[in-house]
Order: sequence, then C-alpha cells, then structure tokens
Amino acid sequence: FKISKRNMSISDKDCQRFFRAGILTLKHGTALLQNLLDFKLQQMHLSLRELLYLHRHDLFHSWYKNGCCTCPTAKPSYFSGHLIKSQYEDLFELTKTPNRVCQHVKTSLHGICSCRYEVRKDVHTRSLDIPVSSTLLLNLDDFRYDDASIEAIWELRRLRNEIIDLGSEMCLIEEKFQLFWNRLVSSVGSIAALTSADSQDQTTEQIRSLRDDPLHLYSAMTVVRTISHGNQRELSFLQDLQDVMGMQSNKRQGEVLAMLELGLELFSSTLSQSNLALKELQNCKFLLYGGNFTGLAKNLSSPWMKKLLKARLQVHEQTEIWREMLWSSDPLKSKVSQTLSFKSCGENVKLSNDRRCAAWNFIESDGVTFSNRPMDHLEQVTLDVTGSGEVAIGAIESDPVVQSRRLSSFSTCPDLKTAVIVKTYDSSYQVKISRDSDLLIVFCDDQRYVMEVDQKKKPWLVFNLRFGDLQIELESEAHFPMKFHETMGTNVQSVGGTKRLLRLKHVNLRSTCRLSRRLRNGEEVLLNVCQEKPVDVRTIPCYLSLGISADGLQNGSLHEDQPFISASRSWLFRKRYDQSLCSGKVRISVTRRGVLKLVCPQGMTETVQLSNTEQKMGVAVVFELFRTELDIVSYKIRG
Repeated sequence: FKISKRNMSISDKDCQRFFRAGILTLKHGTALLQNLLDFKLQQMHLSLRELLYLHRHDLFHSWYKNGCCTCPTAKPSYFSGHLIKSQYEDLFELTKTPNRVCQHVKTSLHGICSCRYEVRKDVHTRSLDIPVSSTLLLNLDDFRYDDASIEAIWELRRLRNEIIDLGSEMCLIEEKFQLFWNRLVSSVGSIAALTSADSQDQTTEQIRSLRDDPLHLYSAMTVVRTISHGNQRELSFLQDLQDVMGMQSNKRQGEVLAMLELGLELFSSTLSQSNLALKELQNCKFLLYGGNFTGLAKNLSSPWMKKLLKARLQVHEQTEIWREMLWSSDPLKSKVSQTLSFKSCGENVKLSNDRRCAAWNFIESDGVTFSNRPMDHLEQVTLDVTGSGEVAIGAIESDPVVQSRRLSSFSTCPDLKTAVIVKTYDSSYQVKISRDSDLLIVFCDDQRYVMEVDQKKKPWLVFNLRFGDLQIELESEAHFPMKFHETMGTNVQSVGGTKRLLRLKHVNLRSTCRLSRRLRNGEEVLLNVCQEKPVDVRTIPCYLSLGISADGLQNGSLHEDQPFISASRSWLFRKRYDQSLCSGKVRISVTRRGVLKLVCPQGMTETVQLSNTEQKMGVAVVFELFRTELDIVSYKIRG
C-alpha cells in the first residue's frame, strides 16, 4: 500500500516499528488498564456504575472547576485528576430534567451542575480509553498502589501521548524505537503484574509476538483509528482554548483550567522542558487564577498556540491518508452492483431467501439453580452478575429440590415468586438481597424491589440464567455462608468447586450480521424488522442493535468479537431498538452529495454529512439481533 505524497508503505521498516509500538501502547496497553480496573472493582465487590455513582461529584470537578450545589463551600471541591468534557461524557450523561432546588441550574445559562449528570447506563470498562481509565485508577481514593505501579501507569499515559504526536509521521527510526520499546515493555509489564501471573504471561507473549511475528493489517488499522480518535479530542480542546473569550461568553470558563492542565501534561510528554509552549501554558494558568481573561485570550492566540494546532492538524491529515490506504483492503470494499445481501458473522444467525433474510436462530440456553438453604431473618447476600444476558431472581417457600422439575419452567411454576429480572450487556451488575421478617428486599440498578413472603416460612432463593453468556457469583457474610445448591439445572455448572460461582454450560452466542458490502453515494436499502415469535411462554424481550461506520471492518467484525464495544470506533450512527421499537421499516441511504440518511421504525429521520474520505470508502452497516428478523425489502441505485 503506497502513498506518493509522503512515500509511505506498510512494508517500510520505520513504519512497521511505529505500528508495533502503537499496537502495544494503544491496543494492549488500553486492555491492561481495563483489566486492572475490572480486577480492582471485583476485589471491592462493586460495579463500574456503582463506583462512578459514589464519585459523581468528584468526577464532575475533573472537567468543570467552578462550584456546584454539592460543594460544601462557595469554592469548588478539589479533584486531582483532569478530563475534558467529551471524556467525562464517556462516563456520565446530562439528564433532561434539571433539579429545581439547585441554584446553579437557575443562574447558569447551560444549567451546569453535578446534580444534572447521571452515570451512563451503557458505561463499561471496555469502552474506556487510556486517559479516562488511568484517571480513575490514579485519582480515586478507592485504589491504592505503590510508587512503582503509579509511575508505570503514568508512563503508559506519556507513551500514549508520544504515539499520538508521532502520528504526524507514522514512522520510528531504529534508535528511537529501541528507547521507546524498552520504556513501553517496562510499563506494560508492571501493570500486568498488578492483576495476575496469567496476565503477566499473556503480556509477555504479546510483546514477543509483536516484536517477532509479521504485522497484521487489522492491528495497524486499530492504531490509526485510535490515534485519530484521541487526536480529534485534543485538537478540539486546543481550538476551544484559542477562542477562550467565546468560552467565557458561553459560560464555559469552568472548563478552561482542566484544558490547560491536560495541555501541559500532553505537551510535557512530547516537547522539551525549555520549549516556549510549555512556559506559555504555565503562564496561562497564572492569568486564569488572576481572573485576567483578556490577557489569557491574547496569550492563547499567539504564534506558539498556532504552532501546536498546526502540529495536531498534521496528525489529522496523516491519519486520514493512512486510514484511506489501509481501509482500501477492507473485505467489504466493492463496487456498486445491482445486488445486496446479508453476511452472517454470528453462529446463531440464519440466512435464507438468497441471503436477503437474516433471522436470529433460537438456541436453548436456560439454566435454573437455587440456594443451598433458606434465607434467615435479617440475612443479607450479594449477587454479582457479569456478561451478557438476563438472570431472573425469585423465591419459593418450600424445598426447591422437591420441585426442581417444575422450576425448570421458571415462569410457569405457581409456587415461585419472581422479584427482579437483571438485564446486562457486556457489563456487571450487583444485586443486594435482604430479608426483614415477611419482606424480601432486592436492590438493583439504584432501584428497590419488595416481595412479600410468609413470615412463618423461610424463602429459598431461585436463580434462572435465561440466556447469554452470564456468570453469577454469590457473596454471603453469614456464619454459615449461603451457596448455590448441589442440585442444579443441566445447563448450569459450578466454577472453581466452591458452589459460589456459576455460569451457563451452553451459552447463547452473539448474533451478528452485516450487509455484504458498503453503501456508497446514490445507494438506498429498505429493511423490514419484525419480532420472532417465542418458542415458549416466557416473555423475553427482543432487540436490534444497528451500527453504521466508515471505519474498517476486518472479516465482518467491528471490534474483534465485540462489534458494538470500542473506545475509539467512530460511529456515524449507533442505535439500539428495544421491544417497543423493534418492528417496522428501517431505511438507510446515501445521497449523491454524500448525505447519509437513517429513517427509524417510528419514522424519525436522522442525517449526517459524510467527509470526502468517508464517501470514497463507503459506509458499512452491521446488526446484532436477539429474537429479531431482518428482510431486505428493496435496494435502489439512484441516478
């Protein structure tokens, strides 16, 4: 793959060195921090959403440094970490209804206050990039490390900044590569050691493979995509700083300090300490502290700032060149033709009607189990649910072993009371269950569910792993800890032999399919979405996830085996239609002028203008189905 503009090639040794360093930093380094965060949360028996909820106020002040209604004094609370708004919004989302008691909402033009932000329901560790995950690990009081481990995480942040800066050239000479590689190997090795010996061994093998084995095209594509994503965020906040008076007029002055701090960290990694830009950024902090916005605006419009912006624009230009070059080998790339069909990527998607119909293929994957004893008065237990799928939690007031056959039909057993159904998608939830006399109380997802039980009879807990790849773990602080019963359903198995951790033997695998090729200017496809009729009496909901991206798809996957989870993927549209919306017509088209249009089942239309590069590459469309069927009703090429 050659580009005449800069005489670059993926086979060039300097380019290959860059991509090897980039893969270890941006792909494996990101995964290591995500694994470390998961490991720490598991030790604390917390989900990521619970952790973020506990620190909602502190994390608000990671990007907004003015006071809010939760601050104990007029001055804003101090938080050592720094995020820009787009990074903060990876974790939290603005609620539609403001708190009417909050004075900040009443006086602020945009209603900016910590009370208006809630933890995102779809947040999970796999969607967090290096800046966000390391900010949590380094700055939340819940996590403790020795000085060497802290330095290893900081070093990975610095190396990530250097890789993005090197994106303006996309190459590393041998001498610089060896220095970078040695620092990187030391950092990722130290981080891997914080989780387990297996993780350390796996990282060692990844390092060996990256150093010795041929470079994979898809991994190079991941590096380009991640650099583009990170650089775009940093370019955006530098452009905001250059127009700091506009930020002040829009009541955004509370964001300026975090931007300056991140700018200092970013360029400290890539510039010499004597560089003028570092000195001026430090001076800008003093001007901000003194309230001199006029002087701050003048300083931020100086030539040194324009030079920083120019460097970031060069990174953007270079990533676009490489993006188009690498993506040209995409297996979805093809010329416009008169046919369009589906291609199955999941093991339980069935194609028919000349591959114009894609249907979720039912695979029985239920599993029922119950507690090894009834629940005592004032006893409390915790259930950790991880993976994707649903688990129903109920209670029965007689020995469930006697009724094990009847319990296999969970929803039709007359003696069984269902308290809550936990739905999870590539995340973790914690369910807390307690008994108080004649009440069984369940806390889940910030909600409280109460179920009446006979005070004279002790309730046994019953768990139905309904589908997916779920895993459940039971935690009990009683003198005789509650465990799962030895008698369990045929599709449930114990992990580790402790009877406290269970999973399904036969999982209901991911159900992914995609259009057989990309859509380009002038093409339109009309799809019919319908719900599959259940083969049993259970009311398990259906859903359809739809993603449209101009990023490269290798072998039909959007991100290895997890198509809708990526910290860096650039989505043009990403939708999830639950049961109420999972029926009707979906129209996807690209006009001759490069406008992508999506018409949803309820008739709502959304549009986005494609860039020149995106128009050349076309857009790929991928779906994830559950109890859903898709049909290509019509396909048109407009003149």
